[in-house]
Amino acid sequence: MTERTMRHTDVSLTDGQSARWAGAMTTPMALAVASQLAAAQPAAIEVASNATMQQCVARGENPWQRIELLRDRCPAVALRASISLLTSHGKRGADVVSTDMATLWLAELSQRGVNEVLVIDPLMQMERISPVLRAATSMGLTAIAALPFSGALSDDELRAQAKGLATAGASRVMLRDESSLLTADRLASLLPALRAGLGATPLDLHLRCQTALGPMIALEAVRIGIDGLDTAFAPLANGASTPALGTLLKSLRLLRTGCPVTEQRLHAVREADKLLTSIADRHGFEAGRAWVFDLAPYAHQLPGDIAAHCMRQLTDSGLVHKLHAFANECARIRNDLGLPPMLAPFAQPIAEQALMHLQGMPRYAELRPGVRRALQQVYGAAPGSVDAGLARRVGALPQTESPWVELLRTAYPTASDAALVTALVCGVEPDTHPAPASAEALRYVQTTPTDALIAGLTERAARYAQLEVTGPGVAVQLQGTEG
Repeated sequence: MTERTMRHTDVSLTDGQSARWAGAMTTPMALAVASQLAAAQPAAIEVASNATMQQCVARGENPWQRIELLRDRCPAVALRASISLLTSHGKRGADVVSTDMATLWLAELSQRGVNEVLVIDPLMQMERISPVLRAATSMGLTAIAALPFSGALSDDELRAQAKGLATAGASRVMLRDESSLLTADRLASLLPALRAGLGATPLDLHLRCQTALGPMIALEAVRIGIDGLDTAFAPLANGASTPALGTLLKSLRLLRTGCPVTEQRLHAVREADKLLTSIADRHGFEAGRAWVFDLAPYAHQLPGDIAAHCMRQLTDSGLVHKLHAFANECARIRNDLGLPPMLAPFAQPIAEQALMHLQGMPRYAELRPGVRRALQQVYGAAPGSVDAGLARRVGALPQTESPWVELLRTAYPTASDAALVTALVCGVEPDTHPAPASAEALRYVQTTPTDALIAGLTERAARYAQLEVTGPGVAVQLQGTEG
């Protein structure tokens, strides 16, 4: 069989940890595993996204320092960053990333060693996407354009969108099925259609595993002839995340697809899996287990990380038996909002609104802020018809331009360009931008929850004559020094 080349891009540090660990991977953790991830020879590692920037800022970490240090740890691997042109924090006037701000964002990424950028506009407005793709290319970045998969669009409609992205200047086009809606039958007709529209432009695939079909769809995509595939390492794969790299590689070798898989690479993948598993065990993070097949994702159509978050909420509140009722309520709300794509910034508020209704609140007695903004169409026109009653209730909102770079520079003359980008993407003030951490603060300390418990008790032990703590598998007794 003729040997084929296919790109694997690792998204463990972005979508993987967001979906499996609820975004809890700190910068020290990411730095501790980066070299091992690179040893598995991915074509690229995704190191930043809107979500990971927000996660870093919420922890007081500098997201730009994280990128710089990951570049140092992975000198021989291309780094990818994804940027969404719609923000999700809901700050008025910062809903849409303007072209000049996106250009500044690209420049900051390029300066820190990012080689590839994935541009995402959930509403697929070419007037927003085109200039950003051109700006990325002019900086020497590989400009990848996202093509969100929608089951409501025909193969011909998706082919036209793909062709439009290639014409706009995309170096590669990525079909993104973040809601895990693709089936093998649909893939068999869709991929050839996209190929016909793209010509020589490479086609990549990003998919999730909410329905448990993701690994099978990935193999079928390789068989048909996809050019690139997003994967994650096993502890950060499956479920609401992407397919696991190790399982995929072993399957490709077993099926003799023509994609070369060496034993050396499989060993590197196993070592990375072990390291990530040990971190998960130490911090009590969820294991990367597959979800069973269920029809609920076809109704709620939530993207991976939000689907995982909602499953945790339903479980914690004792409502997991109402999963299908929740899924159907998501679909109803989405229809009322004009069928926006189930991606950020639309999916999270729709899920929140559905949960409120599921928990007994009368429908729309209260509107989530994100639902209100979707009804007011501040991100752009909805694909479908908005419920007239809800539209009257929220009223029209004058369209405002996103803050221009020069306006922000005038308002915050001492802020760096990186701080201005962070402010817009994360909805924070530029003067609160986290400072770079010290080398000591970035060192990953391998402690277990028990270690942390003992350290905390030790600090308090001097105040007591004797301190005892018992629990499942734990028995600690400390003698104090004060009487």
